[in-house]
Amino acid sequence: MNKYLNIFSFCKVIEGKENAIICDFQKKNIKYIPFSMVEVIKLLSRLPYSDVENIFSDQKTTFSSYVNLLLTEKFAFFSDLRDEFIPITDTWESPQIINNAIIEYGFEHYNIASLIKQLDDLHCQFLEIRFLSCVKKNIESIEEILTFCSELVLRSVKIYLPYISYQISLQIYHRLKKFKKLEAIVFYEADRTKISYALQNILFTKRNMEYIRTKNFDDTDLIIDFEYYRESLQYNPYYNKKICVDYLGNIKNCLKNEAVFGNVTVDNIAEVLDKTSIKELWNVSHDMIIGLKDDELRYNQLISNNLKKIARGLYEIID
Repeated sequence: MNKYLNIFSFCKVIEGKENAIICDFQKKNIKYIPFSMVEVIKLLSRLPYSDVENIFSDQKTTFSSYVNLLLTEKFAFFSDLRDEFIPITDTWESPQIINNAIIEYGFEHYNIASLIKQLDDLHCQFLEIRFLSCVKKNIESIEEILTFCSELVLRSVKIYLPYISYQISLQIYHRLKKFKKLEAIVFYEADRTKISYALQNILFTKRNMEYIRTKNFDDTDLIIDFEYYRESLQYNPYYNKKICVDYLGNIKNCLKNEAVFGNVTVDNIAEVLDKTSIKELWNVSHDMIIGLKDDELRYNQLISNNLKKIARGLYEIID
């Protein structure tokens, strides 16, 4: 006898103000469901199948349709066991103090090696360096920077370079491809838009650096990822464990934000994290943002906008 109808751990029911969904993070699938079905699923998670079936004895057709949907979409399965199926925890944890960083560099104003070493000491995994110039001597400096990065715990480095010509771009690629941690090279202000996977991710964009610096992510781009879901329950995945440094050395949450929490020419990153409010936006989960907290897709969206606190535990998008 199949005593229980168990929902798979990777399938999460998320309720919004107007709609509800089942998000299958394993199969990367989102299914809209009626609120009445949400109540059925909640009961099924607590009670034996037959008990729930009896509760809806006067709505047999509707109840059967809900069960058929769960089984057809493989959101659930019958079993005589329940206690042995332990739900995956929704708690998100990370050993890194800083997970990712974006820095601008114009080959002046601050010591980039010192900055990268500080980020490495904070266990930064992903580094994006946006170079603002690209003359011959700059390429030599970039090689030195990538050599330095290769000796650190950083997992990957992505660099942006101003476009000069397609031929020179290929020359730069072939000069830098020896660096194993170099994830991609993006040439901005190019005369073309192209992605070259054959050459291990050379990307070209017609956008200028100002556009790249200030653009927010499109809220129609959905992320179906279980780790992202867990992080967004507690934190803001865009800001969490992230730090940015502009070409003047100003320390920020995001390059487009006006708030400055220090400058790397005089301040240590670790001290800035401890002594300023730079981590405030890290803790603004998607359930704390007006216009997002009532959206059934709130855990599938990346909110890169600046945020303003308007009440305890409540923020609004300001740009």
